[in-house]
Amino acid sequence: MITEPSLAVLRALQSIHETGSVSLTANMLGVTQSAISRSIGKYEKAIGLQILRRGARPLKLTEEGQLVVAHAVEIDRSIQILGDRLKALKQGKEGVVRIGSFGSSATSRILPDFLSKFTKLYPGITVSIVEGSDERTRSDLVQGNVDIAVLADPVKDFDAIPIASDELIVLMPKSSLLSERPFLTPEDLANLPFIMTLAGSEPIILDWFKASETFPNIKHRIQQTHSILELVREGMGIAIVTSLSLPGTYHDVIVKPLRPATKRQIHMVIKPGDTNSKAVDVFWSFLGRTTREDSTL
Repeated sequence: MITEPSLAVLRALQSIHETGSVSLTANMLGVTQSAISRSIGKYEKAIGLQILRRGARPLKLTEEGQLVVAHAVEIDRSIQILGDRLKALKQGKEGVVRIGSFGSSATSRILPDFLSKFTKLYPGITVSIVEGSDERTRSDLVQGNVDIAVLADPVKDFDAIPIASDELIVLMPKSSLLSERPFLTPEDLANLPFIMTLAGSEPIILDWFKASETFPNIKHRIQQTHSILELVREGMGIAIVTSLSLPGTYHDVIVKPLRPATKRQIHMVIKPGDTNSKAVDVFWSFLGRTTREDSTL
């Protein structure tokens, strides 16, 4: 029987995966480095598998460790959703807006401006964000785990307000023979080692290739854009991601547009007739006003 990991171990592994550092993880979690090392070592001994590559700098996870982190992200989401729903029930759904966001790209690149304006106008309303893939976020909205969601097309089954646009771009190492091209086509990329994102864009990426009767040579599948950038930087392959998913800064990676270009509209959506919370009503009305004002500027 496999021993179940503690939440402390799961959160420590998530942080190490993101930062590559035990010391930074210890500071973030408010514990000692030795406590983190002991708890991870104890878990490794219990399951009989190594989950950290301790000789690597920055510190990296083994394949088994990455599997644990993938499940840890889902566990954290479930715990957050549970807490938000209990809080909403306790408050009679007053003062809480739960927003589903398709990953860190929407959370960091789209929502901050809206939320900054909203909290200044309505400081008494709490906004909680739950991140997940596009498919998972849709499911959360339908099931009532979130009140509003940030989604890309298609959104025909929901009431929707367009808030941003996005497009696919290709990432390649500086050493790539294609780095001087002004843009890249499916035929340019079809035979190259390809890193497929698991963040929700796979269907539109495959459709882009399929339109030219080609198919990507998929060698790796990765969830986090940060990890994709690392693999591209190391020459492990090329990748296609959405422009909004890129961090503010990155190094030693070439970004190129695609032809034909693939753009998508990003919306804030809600189930039709589902604004049965005062807080959600206020937020949805604010969003409509704000987007109309921005469109007239």
